[in-house]
Amino acid sequence: MQIFHVRAAQAFAARLDALFAPSHLYYLQQPSDDVRDETFRRYGQTFIANGARKLLATITLPDAGLVPYLTVRGNLLINGESLPFDILPKNLRRDSDFLDQQASALTDQQSLYIQLFRGLLAGRQYLLMRDLPASMDPQERRLFLACAEAALAHSTARLLMLTTDTALIAANPQTSFQTTPDLFNDASMPNARLS
Repeated sequence: MQIFHVRAAQAFAARLDALFAPSHLYYLQQPSDDVRDETFRRYGQTFIANGARKLLATITLPDAGLVPYLTVRGNLLINGESLPFDILPKNLRRDSDFLDQQASALTDQQSLYIQLFRGLLAGRQYLLMRDLPASMDPQERRLFLACAEAALAHSTARLLMLTTDTALIAANPQTSFQTTPDLFNDASMPNARLS
């Protein structure tokens, strides 16, 4: 019955809220690329199984889920606009040539930004990201993370980054998890965060 699905989704959302406070970027340590990819798949399935698919947006490469024949603007707004377009950085909002080009022309790095802002604009509460690409240099990584943190600060969303990068975990102890929380198991949730 529908009422039980709604209650299950609400209980699941409450468990997530207890674990991940709004407006933050969380780093979930992964021991290997294979484990990271499996966790990404399993987390997505967990949201679906708990009736919370509309709370989740994914950020991933190479399959970015962008529609190549739509414009960048069309891809940004494909899931609706729950937050104002002003959440985008000013230089991106004002670059009409970039926004009006087809998404097929995007680089991998540009695709990550578009996926991030598409999820935020759609009002998704959880953005699940499968690590930063190895092709990004340290400065590009810092810029993406700073941009994500600034955008999250103006929303109630959380970005959950599954990462094998132990330096990111060590540099962000307040928002990092050494052990990936099991979203099915209430008992594992509160104690997984680093102190």
